[in-house]
Amino acid sequence: MNNKCAFCVPLHPKHFDYGYYIYEQLRNSDADLYFIFTNLEEKELFYSKMNKDNNLNALIVADFCDINILEKNRSFISVKKLYALSKLYEKYDYISVTDSEIIILKKDNYYSMMKSIVDNKIVAGGKILDTMSGQEKIIRVSLSAITPKKDQEKLKKISQEHKLYTWWVNLPVFDCKIAKHFLEWIDFKSSNINRFSWFVFEHLLYNFFCIMFYKYKFHLIPDCRHSLEFSNTELVENVDKNITKLYWVNHNAYNQNKAYYDNNNFYVVFHIDRQKFPIF
Repeated sequence: MNNKCAFCVPLHPKHFDYGYYIYEQLRNSDADLYFIFTNLEEKELFYSKMNKDNNLNALIVADFCDINILEKNRSFISVKKLYALSKLYEKYDYISVTDSEIIILKKDNYYSMMKSIVDNKIVAGGKILDTMSGQEKIIRVSLSAITPKKDQEKLKKISQEHKLYTWWVNLPVFDCKIAKHFLEWIDFKSSNINRFSWFVFEHLLYNFFCIMFYKYKFHLIPDCRHSLEFSNTELVENVDKNITKLYWVNHNAYNQNKAYYDNNNFYVVFHIDRQKFPIF
């Protein structure tokens, strides 16, 4: 492999069609692609519907840990993503670990795009309302369940009492130069995987890790009470123009002004399967 960046995408059988689409979009690009399956059976089922000559990269989380724990704690997604990072960070400069429910808008220059996100060293997000107990729990658990106790008060302060929400703002990209530090900091290993739950959002935690250790700057998004996950196009465009260059956009905003995103170097549309704000 000569590419120096990669996409890693967790997959399960109900989302296999997304996987086939992503594979076709990224083949022959400057980014490698890995799918992360739960077990060997799911991998073989996915492969059975592909041409035999297709060269697919796959990781199986059952090779790393007890999947019964992941099922019990509803932690498949975050553990799959971090497992991929742990297996691959020595091979690449940048790794984007994203969900499968996406549309690919551009098919080249992924390396320069990921490098731009990392070099920018900006984390943007909204400040949640006091009534948003679900989002507050996500921030609080993400910053406390798997982090060293000695750092948790500082994380609480940086996040303004667990109120700053950075999830879904920009394409999640890990800088592989600091990935080892991040994985050691959270003590990511199979023997303590029971610390993970659905409420651990791995890239939100990585955002605050970068702020705390690598001088990333947080920029508050005005009038954003959650994140850009379901924001309208006016807010997304404002962030892109005035706060930090964005490279992905939620499906609702994209449909409101496709021309803007098609003509302003956006790479990915996310949440193509969701239409409304989540209920916790």
